[in-house]
Amino acid sequence: MVALPTASRPACEKAGPLGASMRLRSLLQMPGLGLTLVSGRHHLDREIRWVVPTDLRDPRRYLSGGELVLTGMMWRRAERDSDAFVRNLIAAGVTALGAGDHPEFHSVPGDLVDACALHDLPLLAVDAEVAFAEITERVVQRLSTARSGDLASLLDRHRQLIAADGIGQILELIRVELGMECLVLSPAGRALRGGLRLSETERDAVVARAHEADRLPQRVTLDRHRCHSVFGVGPTLHTGRFLVVDDDHTRWPPERRLVAEQLSALLMLELDDPAQRPAPHVELVTALKEGRVEEHLMRSAGLPADGPVTVIVARGEPEALRETVVAETVAGAAGGDDPLAAPVAAWATHGEETVAVLTGPGAAAAERTALVAWARRCAGVLSSAGRPALGAVSVGLADPVRSLEGLPGALEQARHTAALAQPAPGRVDVAEPDHLVSHRMLLAAVEPGVRHTFRTRVLQPLLDYDERHRSDLLVTLRRFLECDGSWRQCALSLHLHVNTVRYRMRRVEELTGRDLRNPLDRMDLALAVSLD
Repeated sequence: MVALPTASRPACEKAGPLGASMRLRSLLQMPGLGLTLVSGRHHLDREIRWVVPTDLRDPRRYLSGGELVLTGMMWRRAERDSDAFVRNLIAAGVTALGAGDHPEFHSVPGDLVDACALHDLPLLAVDAEVAFAEITERVVQRLSTARSGDLASLLDRHRQLIAADGIGQILELIRVELGMECLVLSPAGRALRGGLRLSETERDAVVARAHEADRLPQRVTLDRHRCHSVFGVGPTLHTGRFLVVDDDHTRWPPERRLVAEQLSALLMLELDDPAQRPAPHVELVTALKEGRVEEHLMRSAGLPADGPVTVIVARGEPEALRETVVAETVAGAAGGDDPLAAPVAAWATHGEETVAVLTGPGAAAAERTALVAWARRCAGVLSSAGRPALGAVSVGLADPVRSLEGLPGALEQARHTAALAQPAPGRVDVAEPDHLVSHRMLLAAVEPGVRHTFRTRVLQPLLDYDERHRSDLLVTLRRFLECDGSWRQCALSLHLHVNTVRYRMRRVEELTGRDLRNPLDRMDLALAVSLD
């Protein structure tokens, strides 16, 4: 292989960690991949270091340069989106783009062809009969055989293990041979597989940091003595998973970094993508929204036609965040010994709503408190993935029903409940049927401008004081109200001295003109805080 001189080598031509790569012309010569060169023939000597399937509009956080990116173009809502997508790929230094597998496009759209030509990015058309997973696996295998020594042997054993209990045994192999404990987490922090022990609070911290990061892998320090690395597993930010390794990847030699990257890719092939909904689930949700639910639709979706059933509705943007909240809520409600087992639920996106039909023990009235608590935990963790510019997501739960005839009514109740949720920009909020008879129902009926004015007049003195003095009066007030006015409980939860809480509450009374001992004044403050 004759390398280009350093000065003339394009930025995207990055060799793999061990110099292992393949030229673009070699990729096109591989039989059975269904790849056709659309543009970029003068770049056939560019080198491919890895393969990344994605439908993110901005996938830069999953890219490190030299990749073949495969996309189903789900990010394309308008012609101008193609130029922005290609610009992001160029900024990440990718080698080439493969496009296909979109249900509405029989060929690569002209605007995407033009964008690739404009930015000089080689473009390949992917045959609709060839799955991205097959291309990824074939190319990974080709790249792996180019590596030598122990690493090649290790990856070969990876492939052999996929045929068995892929995830668990691969992680065990990494632990034994490389001394790295690993853990695969869901987007909301559920532990899926692996021997790395992290508490619920630690898992929340890890995934929150991962969601906030512009690019993965990301180093996460849980305390002074423990540093972990988080790798992305999956094509999108919200529906992917996270691989957590108990080591600092920034200090790894190239060989170890390569193992982690390839492990992530192998896990991606092994794990189902929740965003790809089974046809029976889509049919059930469509029928429910049309007001008809039949027993054969439930059974086709794998759900029992008897027993308690409840409905969950999510609205708002972005759609991927909305779907992940629903998917994680029903998965957590299912419980069970295997966190990867399919929940006894069907969900799908139809129009501007994501609707879930949940059955089994998690849908029972006795489990309602646990279901709501889990939904709120998922919402809290995933709120870190939101951005104010992307809107907000509202989730509503319905009361359980005992017959299929009650499902249309449950859907309407879930919709009304979702309307009572009050998510801040870029965040997720969950409402339950109890809110239909609470102050939230009254607040929802008040004009937004009136709510804003009320909140501003009550709380603005606290906001101004906190900004000037870098204090936490509003935070302390909120916790004080949540603790039902208990000085001691509030102090313990905030790790403060009781006298500090008393001092802050006196300042709150002085600034707002409200007396916390007066029930009506305390109600004013509670309502204003609930609008925050």
